[in-house]
Amino acid sequence: MTTRRSFVALLAAAALAPALASAQAFPSQPITLVVPFPPGGVTDITARIVAQALEKKIGANIVVENRGGAGGNIGASVVARAKADGYTLLYGTQGVLAANPYLYKSINFDVQKDFTPVGLTYETAHMLVVRPDLPAKTTQEFIELAKASPGKLVYGSSGVGGGSHLFMEYFQHSAGIKLLHAPYKGGGPALTDLLGGRLDAMLDSIPSAAAQVKAGKLRALGVSGAQRDPEFPDVPTLAEGGAKDFAAVSWGAIMAPAGTPDDVVQKISQALSQAIDEPATRKLMAERGASVNPSTPQQAAQRIAQDQARWSTVIREAGISAE
Repeated sequence: MTTRRSFVALLAAAALAPALASAQAFPSQPITLVVPFPPGGVTDITARIVAQALEKKIGANIVVENRGGAGGNIGASVVARAKADGYTLLYGTQGVLAANPYLYKSINFDVQKDFTPVGLTYETAHMLVVRPDLPAKTTQEFIELAKASPGKLVYGSSGVGGGSHLFMEYFQHSAGIKLLHAPYKGGGPALTDLLGGRLDAMLDSIPSAAAQVKAGKLRALGVSGAQRDPEFPDVPTLAEGGAKDFAAVSWGAIMAPAGTPDDVVQKISQALSQAIDEPATRKLMAERGASVNPSTPQQAAQRIAQDQARWSTVIREAGISAE
């Protein structure tokens, strides 16, 4: 009997050995963090902050690789097809993971089937900004102005299906108004035309719009988050201003290819949460208008599912599609 029990124990130990070995050995080489957008934007900047902090916690070099194109779909596809060993990760966003599956008729990845969530990284709200001479000094006045002239006020966005487009469509639905959309190839050109008075409004990310608001070149009417932004405590939320129940933020999440060993995912996730919760990381993020958002893989999965439900509805009801 004792011999049989010893044999069973040996079998159990043998079955567990590969998992223990993978956890102990990982990481043994540099990790590639794919950012599915060009360098310089909010996603790229926050990814580099996260990568630098994560390196110290996980004990490996992290190489940030920009693979932009197709609204983030190209970079996501690269990671979806990568070896599931934890050495190639995706720095995903709310747009790539929660909106793109419903915006594009054909994409080369399935968020649920091809990825395993590791953890959330950051959040950043958007800000409703208008040209200074627009006769609206509050969100409520902007809503009333839009209702008085349906489809006359023009807002700019970074492009069809981009965050500044989807957030404004959601705002219009919440406020019961209709605006005219002018899509641009990037947020920069749209902001330039707003500053030049050729547009009336934009729902831009706070990091992008903050400097112009502080300089008095644009007027801030409201922020998109559930709470006011610490950098702009006098600017109400859009919900406070009259867009009933409106609350939306952009966020980032690190994803691994599906099939990555759970112990490896957990090891990266724990190191990630510790890294972004460091005071120095929080400070760097705050200076760029973002806040850190530590989470478990399960919480990241829940966030993705919640926002997929939200943005699929907005995209369907607004009839939005991207190429």
